[in-house]
Amino acid sequence: MSLALTALVTIFVSMPDLTALQGKAPDSPPEVKRPYETAPAKPLDAKSEVVTEADDHTQYRVEFNGIKGDRVPAFLYLPKRKANTALPAILLQYGSGGNRKTDYIVAIGKQFVARGFIVLTIDSPNCGERRDKDPKTSPLGMLSAEQVMHYCGDYSRAIDYLSSRKDIDKDRIGYVGVSWGAITGITYCAYDPRIKAVGSMVGGGNFVGLWSPRIADKIAKEGSKSSDPVYHVARIAPRPLMFVNVTKDQMIWKSWAESLHKAAGPGAKVVWLETDHFFRGLDRAAICGSVIDFMELHLVKAKK
Repeated sequence: MSLALTALVTIFVSMPDLTALQGKAPDSPPEVKRPYETAPAKPLDAKSEVVTEADDHTQYRVEFNGIKGDRVPAFLYLPKRKANTALPAILLQYGSGGNRKTDYIVAIGKQFVARGFIVLTIDSPNCGERRDKDPKTSPLGMLSAEQVMHYCGDYSRAIDYLSSRKDIDKDRIGYVGVSWGAITGITYCAYDPRIKAVGSMVGGGNFVGLWSPRIADKIAKEGSKSSDPVYHVARIAPRPLMFVNVTKDQMIWKSWAESLHKAAGPGAKVVWLETDHFFRGLDRAAICGSVIDFMELHLVKAKK
């Protein structure tokens, strides 16, 4: 097994048992017990400043209080639109080693905003402005169990922030994650019914399945089973869910992607592309455009 793959599995085999925290399906928000902390009643103390002005949108640097009380920097892309029009919004998150300024995530954000979506991308814990000077991370930049739940808690605060804005339609908020953003996002979205549609790009699950059945069963009994997104993804249904995976992925094995698809149930849309983890040789803008089409279908057209 490569060092990178070992690091990915280690994240999930070292996580605490969350089974006891799992509640009812996410269509009953007051009764759901999430595996990560939320704090919707706590003040956000949000601030914003203009970064750039484009013909079709304004890019802001925003920041607000995170789940641990620290400040969360983010980019907000706001379409130039008619006043008094509430718009759909997307929380858009990147892969391991990225941040809100990473080229591909900025490009996807601009594609979304050109189609009339408000877009938010946060610096997750130990990313971008929040990066530790002496980080204790694996080769994939992945973190401890506590930090994984910190990701999810900050995603929740990001939705608190979006929901606080009058220019956003709270019934049309979606989540799109790439790679590690997809993996962590599945667990997050499973427990937050405010997310109405989900896009997972080159993500996966069932990482303990890499081991023999005997070892995998032992690991699951020790608590990691409930930490893997494969054990959470079914909660997203019946909300729309789209998977984009690739046949030559260097980071996420095909069996991991297939396991997550199977666990999600028959209602999810699955797209396989003949390329690698970085979509080499294909039109990346077109691939991202297909995800935007999916979000537009379920967050815009379906609401009319």
